[in-house]
Amino acid sequence: MHCRILVGCGFSGRIPPSIGSLQQLIYLSLNSNNFVGDIPASIGNLSNLYWLDLADNRLSGTIPVSSGSSPGLDMLLHAKHFHLGRNQLSGAIPPQLFNSNMTLIHLLLEGNQLTGRIPSTIGLVETLQIVRLDRNSLSGSVPDNLNNLTLMQEL
Repeated sequence: MHCRILVGCGFSGRIPPSIGSLQQLIYLSLNSNNFVGDIPASIGNLSNLYWLDLADNRLSGTIPVSSGSSPGLDMLLHAKHFHLGRNQLSGAIPPQLFNSNMTLIHLLLEGNQLTGRIPSTIGLVETLQIVRLDRNSLSGSVPDNLNNLTLMQEL
């Protein structure tokens, strides 16, 4: 197993974009540090990634999704865990972040500065069991198709 568990090590600064070149990485846990700046879009190149935990940092900016030749988190089809809560992420939750080929179990985005509507594309990820969106500035109604998520345990 190739993993990087660097929880609570007191790291600070930016997460380097070169992290996306660690192709064999399956477990990336950088939570509870003092990382700042954007989530590197290059993490989307980690096609074997199973676990992504960047929670409890000071990350800012938007959630990166792919466009053209630029990677994004929507490319992590085999990931089971997106733990991005308790940061300073802003902007909308990108609808293109989710698709029916994903196998996400946990989507944790709580305690950020996200705005806009909850994208209905979350309802395409039938494997979801836990979705945390609390403590953001989201608006609008909860999409009806979230009722299709029959494995959901916590919303």
